[in-house]
Amino acid sequence: MATGDDRRLGMIFGLLGGLLIVLDGLLRGIAGAVLLAIGRSGAALGAWEHGILLIIGGLLLAFFALYGRRGNRDRSLAAGVILIVLPILGWFVLGFGSGILSLVGAVLALIAGLLYLVSGR
Repeated sequence: MATGDDRRLGMIFGLLGGLLIVLDGLLRGIAGAVLLAIGRSGAALGAWEHGILLIIGGLLLAFFALYGRRGNRDRSLAAGVILIVLPILGWFVLGFGSGILSLVGAVLALIAGLLYLVSGR
């Protein structure tokens, strides 16, 4: 039987995963600034674009990790589905697999989604 501990653990994994993805986005932004400083403006723009997408994706994951923590079972189920779908889309569209931080963050978000699904039954 699912308890509140599943939700608490899901929130921790989801927040940690989202923060790792945001950190990877910030590091890509810094790398873009370095690329701009050495005169590679096209590569810098690509790094900034990827960084911004990672930051937005990480913040969305963290939001839904917090969203599923409180409320009824339907809320937990909805957050669980979103926390499973977003990292999978991120792997294919946003490139979560291109950096180790974002890859680990996406795996943690998947684990959080599974925990929310278990607690929502």
